[in-house]
Amino acid sequence: MGTISSTLDHPSRTAAVIGTEDEALTIIRTLAGVFGGTTGEPGTAELRLELLSRSGLFGISVPTDNGGIDVSNTVLATICCEAAVRSAPLADILAAHFVGLECLRSHGTEGQRKTVFAAALAGARVARGAARSGEALPILSNGVALRFGGEVFCTPCARHADWMLLPVQTGGRTGKLLLPVRSEGVHFVANTCEPAPGAAQAAEHVLLKDVAVEPDFLLQASGDAAPVAVPRSLGLLLEAACRLGAARGVLERLLDAGDADPLAVGLFTARLAATEAIIADAGRAIDAAQIGLADQHRINAFQASASALASAQAVVHDAASAGREAPADIPLTAQAMEALAESGRITIDAHRSGARGG
Repeated sequence: MGTISSTLDHPSRTAAVIGTEDEALTIIRTLAGVFGGTTGEPGTAELRLELLSRSGLFGISVPTDNGGIDVSNTVLATICCEAAVRSAPLADILAAHFVGLECLRSHGTEGQRKTVFAAALAGARVARGAARSGEALPILSNGVALRFGGEVFCTPCARHADWMLLPVQTGGRTGKLLLPVRSEGVHFVANTCEPAPGAAQAAEHVLLKDVAVEPDFLLQASGDAAPVAVPRSLGLLLEAACRLGAARGVLERLLDAGDADPLAVGLFTARLAATEAIIADAGRAIDAAQIGLADQHRINAFQASASALASAQAVVHDAASAGREAPADIPLTAQAMEALAESGRITIDAHRSGARGG
């Protein structure tokens, strides 16, 4: 694994050691404010990303056998949700990294896991990419070495990551390639990575020109292609969490406006809470799939994560139309309307009290 480890640009990088899940949640709330532009912390992308790297968050899902604390998948979802309330790019960066580490956990060799997990604990990051064509990138042999090329779209600010995890095809099999970002032949189309604080950001456009493939870069080709593989389920879960966070951000802005309808707020918050519960259940199902030997564990995790994403997407749809009054086409009993309106008033009052206290 010397090939992978020698490509790191920051061999002496150090990161904080996070010891508990509560500590991780406290840190992400602070960082979300930094990335969202609500604090006076560093303003450039490079400084924000360096702060993120040194926070210790990139190592929280590393297994305990490799020196991490292996937080639950429900906590990973909560972290992505908290990030998305303030900054979509931050949420995307974290989600991609956590899924990348899960790919290593599920399908990497012992050497790959040891190298990448140790680097993640020190602040290194894994970005993820997909080919523009939607297909896996073919790796070809020229008789001397393996090489590949193509056009991919990656996690925001992938140029500042350490590796890109890409879908590839070799020998008729689809798998993953852990490509060092600073490999020869990797070209970033844009000149900079400087998103507006808190705003959504397009995927980073990357051109790959005759890039050499070292055997150490390839993950085991068979595992991640399975339809219900754990990394895929985690990807669905964290996408759901990011969407839930975005919807929570809409709610906060609605409350900040000061003229929200209590029934509309009550209905919206009820749907947010229901989605949050579904996401938590899916996180627990993935926890079980990571340690369970039966195929049913992975099937349960996949189905639960797909349900979480569907619920989160419905909430995002509600958020797009959230406004001053509750939808007229929702059949509710008088008792339910009264309860939701009261819940909405409680939420509005709590928000006003918090605003005055802040």
